[in-house]
Amino acid sequence: MQAVLGKSCLHKSWEGCDIDIFVHESQAPVVRKWLLDQYQVFSGCSSTYNHEEFDRNVSHVEHFTNRDDSKFSYANAIGRGRLLRRHELFEGDESRMRSIEVLTCVGGSMPFKPFEELGSKKSVVNIDLVVVRQGRDVYNALDVFDLNICKSCFDGKFFSVPLPLQTFRGYTELTSIVDNVIAKTYLAGIIRESRRDLESVVNEMDIYRFKHRYGVSDLDGMKAFVEKLVSIGNVFSHSIIRPIMAGYYSPCVHFVCLVLDIRNHLIGNALERVREIGLSAQPRGIVNGIEMFLSSSAQPRLLHNTIIRLCFKRYDKYLKRGICIKDLPDKKSWQELSDVLRFLPGFPDIVRGVTWPDEYRFGDRSDSSLTDDDDGDSTDSDEEGGAEDDDEDVGEDVDEDDEKEDEDEGGAL
Repeated sequence: MQAVLGKSCLHKSWEGCDIDIFVHESQAPVVRKWLLDQYQVFSGCSSTYNHEEFDRNVSHVEHFTNRDDSKFSYANAIGRGRLLRRHELFEGDESRMRSIEVLTCVGGSMPFKPFEELGSKKSVVNIDLVVVRQGRDVYNALDVFDLNICKSCFDGKFFSVPLPLQTFRGYTELTSIVDNVIAKTYLAGIIRESRRDLESVVNEMDIYRFKHRYGVSDLDGMKAFVEKLVSIGNVFSHSIIRPIMAGYYSPCVHFVCLVLDIRNHLIGNALERVREIGLSAQPRGIVNGIEMFLSSSAQPRLLHNTIIRLCFKRYDKYLKRGICIKDLPDKKSWQELSDVLRFLPGFPDIVRGVTWPDEYRFGDRSDSSLTDDDDGDSTDSDEEGGAEDDDEDVGEDVDEDDEKEDEDEGGAL
């Protein structure tokens, strides 16, 4: 069964696309034999189909590429496949590992050439064989796609196109999976928060009461900091803070603290809107999914980056293909919001290289609140205004080739 992702419906060729073939586990060897007859070469496998929702339905995904004698020896690939009949799958970490046997229905092995030896997955793999678990149906997997247009499929006899009048116009809706509920609600919230008047945000946070956190001892100094921030306008702007390579603690670092504290506050407000949706009349699965996502101890910025990486980047991919998605900004608006809808760097990424005096070292508290200490000074948290101890490699931009979005068109969180 082929999830053609709208290509056959719109008569357009999308760069970097592949074909997904959904097959029941019991029938996978038959499809492998057909792929072998079409000179397809097995090039690797993955334990998941892009997001957790699919784990309930999908056993694993097998990647295939075209035979290309100009790039590799087909004879060597055949020999390699005979030697490596079993392939390991890592499910989260090495402690959860299993192996699969990649054989055809006649017991033969598949030629094997890892796509990593040829280039990126997006540039090498042209077919994903999505193997559905025993006890599940291939249609169960299609039901949890995040966009209706992605449910377009061909079962060997008939095409199935959901909402064809919309699909043939290049228009689609978000499905009601929990990932979309979280992403759509957060998107609306963070856009609204990013457009707020900064002076009102400063007053809402009671920033002046925590002036010592920002290295100033009087209100005039704090007002100067706030005026500098207000003059810039957008607290999420790329240019508002640049990486600081200094040898010692400087006032610029305090300004970074202020910017990141306000960003975290606005992100927290948007996430609170998601929490409110979870408390409203929603299906139990939606409520449980929202509770699970928001129960994470991750800082607001990291939750923002998670949604950006797993949802917004995917939506953006379809907008660039000319697809209109209901309830989301159009392509032009999306570009105008690029300061907000991006990976946000953390404190260490911005001030890497700065040496901190002992009296200013940040503690290991995980909350993002600003709290007065006994002397009336502020206690610094390990939010983005403080030191973060996460291993995430965060930058201003993300390389979409490194994302799992092309593995392929599933939902998100």
